[in-house]
Amino acid sequence: MTDTRTPTLRRVPPDAPFRVPVRGRAYLAGSAHENFPDSVPDGGDLIPTLALDTDVAPGPRLCAAVRDAVDEQLPTYGGVLLRGMPLTDRTGFEALVAGLGYDLVGYRGGIAVRRNDSEVALHASDEDARVTLSPHHEMAYLPGYPRKILFFCEKPAEHGGEVPVNDIRRTAALIPTAVLDEFRVRGVRYHRNVPRTSTAGETGWVDTFGTDDPGRVEEHLRSCGYECTWDADGRLRYHYRRDAFVTDGVTGQELWFNQVTELHCSYWRAHPGFPADLPDDDYPANTTYGDGAPIPPELVSYLRGALWRTTRAVRMRAGDVLVLNNQVVQHGRFAYEGTRRHFVSLTS
Repeated sequence: MTDTRTPTLRRVPPDAPFRVPVRGRAYLAGSAHENFPDSVPDGGDLIPTLALDTDVAPGPRLCAAVRDAVDEQLPTYGGVLLRGMPLTDRTGFEALVAGLGYDLVGYRGGIAVRRNDSEVALHASDEDARVTLSPHHEMAYLPGYPRKILFFCEKPAEHGGEVPVNDIRRTAALIPTAVLDEFRVRGVRYHRNVPRTSTAGETGWVDTFGTDDPGRVEEHLRSCGYECTWDADGRLRYHYRRDAFVTDGVTGQELWFNQVTELHCSYWRAHPGFPADLPDDDYPANTTYGDGAPIPPELVSYLRGALWRTTRAVRMRAGDVLVLNNQVVQHGRFAYEGTRRHFVSLTS
């Protein structure tokens, strides 16, 4: 007789405690600042770990169990780690995501260095493995950002590659009220400088917007209220203002939600693939106050340090799925050695 009952994902103990060094880390922007912690602990106290209570093959029963667990855990914790799912590759992960019933969110206009070669599961990051990506909200610089993000580990790195996760509510409590108030009033302006064709360190505007027609790109940008210009070599420059906060759709709480630090030009100044002495606007991106005035570099470094002070680290194993409420819990990537294959799905 076929068992048609929905299996249950039950809470299990997290991994043994560990810490990951942060202060002074190579290719981590701002890491020499005094506000950075020496290291960050594991995510056992932030992200619950769940595992199936019985063996189950991929299919509707697994999808139902995962959907139940995600819908139950995310409102409380902002994230959940599903340990050892019966998934071995990207195809299986895409089937799981499709079966969950969440609406997918596209990556048009996104800035990350990643192959946009699937409508379901993208490569989590193709950024230089030596670089550590600070915690950030996915696509917080765009109006159509995802509410949930799902990461799948097909193969963990031989060394490093942990996923930093950060509850932004904890961070906001550390930022001086005067700083929050200034951003609340002035907002954030995002500046982009995009080549036509993608390279190892930059995603070109053809891939970013899915067309090689400059007219269509310009029409899209102006319809969004963005100001744009074209350089003689075909590079696209555009900028726009966004609020530094959003309102949690469930609790009504105001949330610090932006990429004022990760898209600041100082990220690329600390990057091994870019010179450190370019003008601010000649890097792939930069952030200023919403009125265009520069944000003091000291403040940017301070804010980065505040993010890391409340960050935890998750070590994903092959088959693990990490689901985050993108409005509440940030994610990133520690530098790594060896081969690391992680995929991400963006959903409503």
